[in-house]
Amino acid sequence: MHDGRATGTGLSVPVSMRALSPAEVHIWTIALDMPGGAVAALAAALAAEERSHCAALPEAEQRRRFVAARGASRVILGRYLGMPPEQLSWRTGRWGKPMIADCADSLCFSLSHSGSIALLAVTGGREVGVDVERWRPGFAAVAFADRYFPPQERALVRIAERHGEPGGFLRLWTRKEACVKAAGARLGQGLKLPVAGGEVLSVCDPSGRLPGSWLVRDVPVPDGYAASVAAAGSASYRLYSQHWRPNA
Repeated sequence: MHDGRATGTGLSVPVSMRALSPAEVHIWTIALDMPGGAVAALAAALAAEERSHCAALPEAEQRRRFVAARGASRVILGRYLGMPPEQLSWRTGRWGKPMIADCADSLCFSLSHSGSIALLAVTGGREVGVDVERWRPGFAAVAFADRYFPPQERALVRIAERHGEPGGFLRLWTRKEACVKAAGARLGQGLKLPVAGGEVLSVCDPSGRLPGSWLVRDVPVPDGYAASVAAAGSASYRLYSQHWRPNA
């Protein structure tokens, strides 16, 4: 394994054979547009409430991608725990943060999906949040930032907009949402978090509305997307990445 400060790296040993520590975060990238047979196999691992939620989605593409994200996450988490994916029992916190029943203290995870990719962050004994977002053409980034972001970030979004760089807004947005997910809070509580800075930064809310602190890193993703991960506290951690594929 290598320190993942600049780029993601592959996991060098099977994840089911090693315990996670709070000093490392594993990022799994899941390509959601997978063959129909793979989607059908993953659907068999979903819980009844997940199937009900999926059935209520209005578009076939949404349903396929939902199954791919949830099913693959179950397979990956099952490998860490040495359990069949269909036997994992998930519960949610007050604002919807997912956790695995009876394992929340030893294995923490966060799932985010946008467009055709999903990211699953996994660590041990430390709350974690991950967010990935695809740029939506026509989104009024400057107006949104002017309303919700701190002054320094408003200026950064305006500069990025002038240079035709939508990633400037997305980078700030995903950092905020990753912190909110790690805290298990509501998104509105994190919009004013100060997250401008380098690729690795310590974040806390000076107003105290969102208690805690997080160490945030940007995550490499394809063009047109931005992603960030946040781990609770200020202790450093190594970041590792791996692409998940059906039958891998």
